[in-house]
Amino acid sequence: MKQDELKKLDNEIGQYAADQTKIIWVDDQTMQIATMMIDSYGDTVYVWVKEDEDHCRVSDGGRILFKLNPNQEDMELYETAADIALGSGYQFDEEHCEIYVDVDRKNVAQAAMKLAQLQVAISYLG
Repeated sequence: MKQDELKKLDNEIGQYAADQTKIIWVDDQTMQIATMMIDSYGDTVYVWVKEDEDHCRVSDGGRILFKLNPNQEDMELYETAADIALGSGYQFDEEHCEIYVDVDRKNVAQAAMKLAQLQVAISYLG
């Protein structure tokens, strides 16, 4: 009986997450994912997935740091965010202030949800 309850709850959690996550195509190669995560400003966290020939790029599009520091004046914030991103297994593009990772198609969902969590954490730096 207990195992059945665990399996049912596991399925309900998965269904809830799926229902709260909205995905749209923004062009022929790029998807926008509105995750169920909410940042420190109370806004929905978005992730972009761009399909390439042999991988997918999962990215924040540079938006979390733009939101926190639109004039790019706080260099310590950028350094801290870059350190957090790199320490979490993501890359940081200094020119575009973008947090991203390139993954196989089978790892897109995991990379997108982890990036959303990372964005929530970074949003509290601002």
